[in-house]
Amino acid sequence: MPVPQSVSNAYSQVEPLLKAVSEYVEQTLRTYCDRSGYLFFDRIKKVESLSEKLEGGRIAKWSDIDDLYACTIVIPTTLHEPGVIRKLDACFARVSMRSRGTAKKAPEVFRFDTTRYYARLSTGAAAERAPGIESITFEVQIATAFEYAWSTVTHDLVYKGDRVDWKKQRLAAQLKAAVEQIEMIIGAFDQVSGAVPESEWPEVAAKDSIVERFQELIADGVIASNLTPVSWRRFADNVFALVASYTPNNYARPSAIDALLAEFATAWRQPSAPPCPESGSLFQMVLGHVSKSNTVGSLDKYTVVNSVEMRDFYNLQNVSREFKFDGEQQNPDTEDKPS
Repeated sequence: MPVPQSVSNAYSQVEPLLKAVSEYVEQTLRTYCDRSGYLFFDRIKKVESLSEKLEGGRIAKWSDIDDLYACTIVIPTTLHEPGVIRKLDACFARVSMRSRGTAKKAPEVFRFDTTRYYARLSTGAAAERAPGIESITFEVQIATAFEYAWSTVTHDLVYKGDRVDWKKQRLAAQLKAAVEQIEMIIGAFDQVSGAVPESEWPEVAAKDSIVERFQELIADGVIASNLTPVSWRRFADNVFALVASYTPNNYARPSAIDALLAEFATAWRQPSAPPCPESGSLFQMVLGHVSKSNTVGSLDKYTVVNSVEMRDFYNLQNVSREFKFDGEQQNPDTEDKPS
């Protein structure tokens, strides 16, 4: 689209500064976002988009433009937002901030309402760069995953069409209402889950009993606390899969799990039990127990990742189904032998 010469000239003067701001902000925030598990997106506003925005009549002067460069940090939930704001305050000079929920809107209205943080480069960072860069205000949007998905999907569908469509705007608002409801439920997940009617499901009950019994063993000092799994849910899934490998009958698995848990606890609680290993994993302890000939379980149909811990702590020399480190990967526990 044609752009007024005055706008084009002004934009050309600041474009090199915008590129410098973009480079610095991206370098500053991307590593932080990668480390924190957040998504990071940025853009420099195109002169055509800027011209259309200025023609809207809502901006009185050039220095009021605050989003020539803008970026978005996508966080899982709003609980992560305070930490992001602390990071931004530590890196940049805050100009202002519009927090989510502060904009006035009628209760039946649903629209974009993400936190927007406006900043400039810090005095030290600006001093090392081209003159004038200290006056560039940029925008950082802090959006949750659901907010970002809604805005990304609906923006082009609604606001970049060839017509002003009431039905599309209505549908976009309805989707935003659904996003707000999802955010509300996630924010109060523990409280809301208490109101969910529960249906009995043997597999879930069995896995919960696995977690409960092993947590009890750790709390009582029978098992070293440093063997606590990263994910109790994954640990329970693995124990359940182990029992399923030697108990093909679905209905018999809860009883088989109870038998394994009782036998394992008894074996490690008795005075003659060996010292609890300080390395390896909790699941390896379960495998070591099941590998014995006089236990209720069997490893015959379960794929085992063999290791030096399994050999040294549990005397597991051979298994029927051993995980293979194939291709270029050698067994990490196998020492290279001289040729």
